[in-house]
Amino acid sequence: MDYTQTRTFVLGLALVGVVAVEFGLVFVLAKSLQIMTLATLDARPDSIIAALLLGLVPGVVLGAVVPFLFQYFVYFNRLSSKPAVRASVMSLTVGTYAALFFYHPVTAVIYAFVYLASRVTTLTGIYGGSRITSALA
Repeated sequence: MDYTQTRTFVLGLALVGVVAVEFGLVFVLAKSLQIMTLATLDARPDSIIAALLLGLVPGVVLGAVVPFLFQYFVYFNRLSSKPAVRASVMSLTVGTYAALFFYHPVTAVIYAFVYLASRVTTLTGIYGGSRITSALA
């Protein structure tokens, strides 16, 4: 997987859109199954620090670190070409989001925003950095 190529970069951004839709569907499912109510969205979690960390850390790791490893490390780059690995990463991404609803729905929403923002930032940084480097060379 080479995010410095325009086609792969655009596909990566499209995948971010697909994940955003999946997050939305899980949100609607959690609401319809009454795992989440408007009262739980207004309520504060027991530990604000734990809620922030549970949303931020996996969001950054799965959103920013994974594509960085796939891009710059040969071992991970080889792994990223295997469909089973890609499916596992996607399952882990959406599964983490769904699991965070059981801790507190606000934590899941924090995770979703951090994941999406860090993924777009990382993809743009890799692609833009390669364009700047080639323009300066």
